[in-house]
Amino acid sequence: MWYTGKTRNRNGVAIIVDGNLKDEVVEIKRKSDRIILVKLMIDEETFNIISAYAPQIGLEESTKKAFWEDLEEIVQGVPLGEKLFIGADLNGHVGSTNEGFERVHGGYGYGVKNEGGESILDFAVAYDLILANTFFKKRESHLITFSSGPNKSQIDFVMTRKVDRAVCKDCKVLPGECLVSQHKLMVVDVGVKWRKQKYRSNKCIKTRWWNLNGGKMALFKDKMLQGDPWRVEGEPNMIWDEMASRIRNTAREVLGESRGRGPPTKETWWWNEEVQQAIKAKKECYKRLHKCRNEDNYKCFRQARKDAKKAVREARGKACEGLYQKLETKDGEKDIYRIAKQRERRTKDLIRIKCIKDEADRVLVKEDEINERWRTYFDTLFNEEPMGDFGDLDVTFDDTNRRFVRRIRAQEVKEAMHKMKNGKALGPDDIPIEVWRCLGDIGVTWLTNLFNKILVTKKMPDEWRKSTLIPIYKNK
Repeated sequence: MWYTGKTRNRNGVAIIVDGNLKDEVVEIKRKSDRIILVKLMIDEETFNIISAYAPQIGLEESTKKAFWEDLEEIVQGVPLGEKLFIGADLNGHVGSTNEGFERVHGGYGYGVKNEGGESILDFAVAYDLILANTFFKKRESHLITFSSGPNKSQIDFVMTRKVDRAVCKDCKVLPGECLVSQHKLMVVDVGVKWRKQKYRSNKCIKTRWWNLNGGKMALFKDKMLQGDPWRVEGEPNMIWDEMASRIRNTAREVLGESRGRGPPTKETWWWNEEVQQAIKAKKECYKRLHKCRNEDNYKCFRQARKDAKKAVREARGKACEGLYQKLETKDGEKDIYRIAKQRERRTKDLIRIKCIKDEADRVLVKEDEINERWRTYFDTLFNEEPMGDFGDLDVTFDDTNRRFVRRIRAQEVKEAMHKMKNGKALGPDDIPIEVWRCLGDIGVTWLTNLFNKILVTKKMPDEWRKSTLIPIYKNK
């Protein structure tokens, strides 16, 4: 869910996206506490979803004017080649007939047109939009979007471009859904060709290096000392590959591997059977109230709603109480940083950046094109010759090192290892510094011989040339 708002219980709009589509979201725009836009890329087609809440009757004209100006500005920012859908509480009545507005009004509205409805229709004409819920002939209960006592009206609308009229298959109100007491849920069926893309899994199988302690450390060292992997003969690349493979295979055998999946995420971790039953009872009471609006049903629904809120409050309180007690323990100290990191992550609109622009400012959405764009960008960044004229240098420069270079000593290797910290991120070779500390003097001697072999042959292992380059989105 993406939300925009300032003061609680005043204004505020949100857009909720199905979990299967969350990775398709590429942009979020918050224009004000009354307007928000979510852009999705679905099967190479761009959809712009706007949620809006117009000022109600009684507010100043300047507030209403500012709302329509903001809505116009955000609609103008949507390219004509992209699809546009606006779901909004516009607080106006467009009427049941379409006289004078046949292009934007389907003729199947509800009520009598008022001044607010004129503003809605004028806006639709200006941007060639249609009011989708006036283009389908429905019974009265499927047109009314707001009811309060004896008062009924149609003030919520779904708008889309005229050229996309055929995409809208149906639009109606579901009067029996228990959401809020006055507004009704309105649904529009849109025909979209969508093949769910199979993204590369974040699954990353890792060796359990954190188990390299105690008895497992001794077992790992014993297995490494078996046989004769410590010779330093041949090319450095062959020597390193043989040793690195032996270390990784032994570690997997002794320490094990993780599945590469984190713990299952559960947003409503406080949910329980009592809450489930209370919510179910509230829905049943609402259905009875919808069928027969009498005082008994009103009392039943109000009590059920009160009980449901109480059940949720108590369930969350009990769950949080256990969490707070755990955080006060020594083992729970680490969870504080994990929770802080999770909460900071949830504040970000976009976690996964799905599209980038090429040199011609064209948006790329295909994974192959995006990867190629990154490749060419970094190739140019790192390999392009510097531009500019530096003039003629009077003195020739010779950077050849003509000094004597002695062999690397074991003590130098040991001192370098001592300066390195445990628990640091692994490189592409997947071998931490803890391994060489575990192997002791024999490991230091082997590394010293390898380093000197590299100095003599002037060749380093191919695996050392590999690196991982990760572009980090700065949220700008």
